Amino acid sequence: MLLRRICRWVTVAGVAAAFGLGGVTAAQAADQPEVTYAGSVSDDLGILQINARSGADIRDITAHLVSYTSQTEVAKIGTEDFRLFSGTRQDGVWRTKEPLKLPEFGQYRIDVDVTDADGGHVSRRSAGDFAYYVVAQFGALTVDRTAIDRDHRDVQVEGTLYGRWPTRQVKPLAARHVDIDVDYWTQTTVTTDAQGHFTASVRLDAAAPIQAVFRMDGGTPPVLYGESETVQIGVDQVPTRFTSTVSATDVDFGQPVTLSVKVEQKTADGWVPLAGRSGGVLFGPDDAQTDLVGRFTTADDGTFTMDYTPWQGGYFQLALDTSDDPFLQAGTGTSDVVHVHRASRFTSFTAARSDTEHVHAEGLIDFPDGWTPGSINVHIQYSPDGVNWSTLTTVEATWGGSGNDFAADLDQSGAGYYRAVFDADANFQSATSQTVFVPASD
Repeated sequence: MLLRRICRWVTVAGVAAAFGLGGVTAAQAADQPEVTYAGSVSDDLGILQINARSGADIRDITAHLVSYTSQTEVAKIGTEDFRLFSGTRQDGVWRTKEPLKLPEFGQYRIDVDVTDADGGHVSRRSAGDFAYYVVAQFGALTVDRTAIDRDHRDVQVEGTLYGRWPTRQVKPLAARHVDIDVDYWTQTTVTTDAQGHFTASVRLDAAAPIQAVFRMDGGTPPVLYGESETVQIGVDQVPTRFTSTVSATDVDFGQPVTLSVKVEQKTADGWVPLAGRSGGVLFGPDDAQTDLVGRFTTADDGTFTMDYTPWQGGYFQLALDTSDDPFLQAGTGTSDVVHVHRASRFTSFTAARSDTEHVHAEGLIDFPDGWTPGSINVHIQYSPDGVNWSTLTTVEATWGGSGNDFAADLDQSGAGYYRAVFDADANFQSATSQTVFVPASD
């Protein structure tokens, strides 16, 4: 595309340079008259433009158009034919009031005479070039579809090519060549009919812009480059979907999970398996924190399985690779959430009567898999028979230098059994301490 754009720029820029279609920047007024530029107006080629400056007001401007072929003057344009278009009479741009009418198309040399109010005069030969040509213009480009699909990739294109004469007359251009570009590359070339109308069929394999382009074809009259507005053609993609299951939604740290997936595409007959398609699988708690599980290729029945051992809770994220098939939707999917429970354990627990009314309990709890809960709530429980338990109090364990320690003084006078319990949550396993029997007070 870049090469095509550069070539187009060179073509237009070359025409502009050859025919003198550019502009100049006015400088400070000089003492004597000076012609700084003469040429055609780029978007209105029949208009002659002259840039001139002087220390006094410019009173008279005369332009002579000379044929490069015969070296004879074909037109003389006097002061009465010009108007001050911009700037001042000491430093300004003059344009002809009406488009010029010349007997032949082509490029002409411009000689200019300028006289100011103080009598200063200058005659400049070859002050510029006057381009007297027809410019190509297009009417609206129409297409028979705005999107293609797998079974309908051909697009019918219609339009009309016009020419804008230097006299500003616009009329159809017959028997001229028009290129139909797809994604800025010519796919076919057609010829306009007597009304300048053209039709073409192009085939697309992906979404792309379509444009009609006229390139100088050597016909008569000579017509300069022109292009239509682009029409963007999209793609109607086939929907896809993932259906997934996981072998478990709660696992202990280090335990693998099996992911089973079916990939399908939607057809006129409903959802059918999508065989031989590849993609990737991630796992994590959200889009920002994911690990690569691996890539997959679906079997004939559209299925695949993967085993993965997660180090934290999250879900599988599924993506289908359709880079080689623009007609297939790049579907995505997610699995159920998998909770990963890290180990917890009590490394010590004691309970003893401190006096006839109270029992003192204390202990240590550890989390050996590397993570520690933000809050460690430990339930101190009592049972008269070691079977039926009730929670007496809940305390928070905190780091004490050699572990997460906790302690509680309990209002309990009778004999019974005591233990500490930590409840499981989304990230940690439950734990129960050893049971300690405390006899009744003497």
